[in-house]
Amino acid sequence: MKHLIKRAAFRRRDARAPGSRPEGLANTSTEKVAGFRIFPLAPEHIPFLEALEGDADLPFWGADNYRRFLEDISGYFGFCLIPETDEKCLAGFSLARATFEDMELLKIGVTPEFQRLGFGTKLLDETLEEGGMRACTRCFLEVRKSNQKAIQFYSVNGFKIVGARLDYYSNPVEDAWIMERQIP
Repeated sequence: MKHLIKRAAFRRRDARAPGSRPEGLANTSTEKVAGFRIFPLAPEHIPFLEALEGDADLPFWGADNYRRFLEDISGYFGFCLIPETDEKCLAGFSLARATFEDMELLKIGVTPEFQRLGFGTKLLDETLEEGGMRACTRCFLEVRKSNQKAIQFYSVNGFKIVGARLDYYSNPVEDAWIMERQIP
């Protein structure tokens, strides 16, 4: 199946009418890639984030925090990648927030078995596109200085290092690079 995923072309699907409420995950798809669908990140996906973040070596921020981000704070948004064969499994996700003209990419992760297949880039593209629709003109993020894999991913996707934050991360304590790119 992986060889099919690598060659898959992303196809735009019709978005549902504004304000309509889908009856299930299968009806909320906004994007489709061979064997996968991209959905707006929603509270019903929260129970699956902890496992995905563990697999992707990301810290889990807790179900209550994610629920607050997605239900109570209008500036937060994201997307998730779900295999068509298992709607109770997340293969990847993004989380961001829009504040006036700035967007901050808070998290993006893809489980190891689906990395290096273009899914992280597709999730990033969807997130940047949504930021642009929210009138954001640039995107910021922080990344551990030691996370060369992520720094390379962001660099390939147009981000540049513009600053640093000392002791930004804990467990272990580490500095962060601040990266930025324009949103077209």
